[in-house]
Amino acid sequence: MNAWPPVPMWHRAVPNQSGRPPLLWLVGVHGGAGTTSLAASMSWAGDAGRRWPGRIGLVRDMDSPLVVLVARTHMSGVAALEHAVLAHENDATPAGSQLVGVVTVADSARPLPTAVARRREAVEARVLDMGAEPWRLPWIEQWRELEPHRLPVWEPDAVTRPVDEGDATRTPPQPVRQVAEQIFLAARAVGMRLTDQHTVHRNTG
Repeated sequence: MNAWPPVPMWHRAVPNQSGRPPLLWLVGVHGGAGTTSLAASMSWAGDAGRRWPGRIGLVRDMDSPLVVLVARTHMSGVAALEHAVLAHENDATPAGSQLVGVVTVADSARPLPTAVARRREAVEARVLDMGAEPWRLPWIEQWRELEPHRLPVWEPDAVTRPVDEGDATRTPPQPVRQVAEQIFLAARAVGMRLTDQHTVHRNTG
């Protein structure tokens, strides 16, 4: 018997304001994790709040199975992230869910306390062992004065666009751009692998 209770999940399609199906879902492991700001900065990512998408699949009208967990870097945030990772490892997440990676978002401009840093490193090591990726987002001072609707979107092809480092309403800060690009590439690779597996299964089934 599974000792892990099921994670909070959506039992219907995840509400999506963007108008197009997201490539992946950002799931906050606690309140205030930063999923709304991150999703606002990445048009291809959806904000699932604190619940995992449960109505998932690779066919039309189903939600993407790709998930990135998001947490702040205080001890309670890292502990919640660890619990969510363990829940996935112990099959307490919706069947078919694919953990692409985790993002830890700095909760302060100050260095992490040693105990928090060590625990985060342990969680990240477990994530890597599971075949997923850990990403770290530093403190973004500009985000303190911007509501999510004022955050600019970073597209995968944005390398061809001019960069304005001085205006956070026109261009996402450089750390956000880097993490966004890495998440996109990782999610696309997992998505392509799942699609290939689905195609093989359908053709041989």
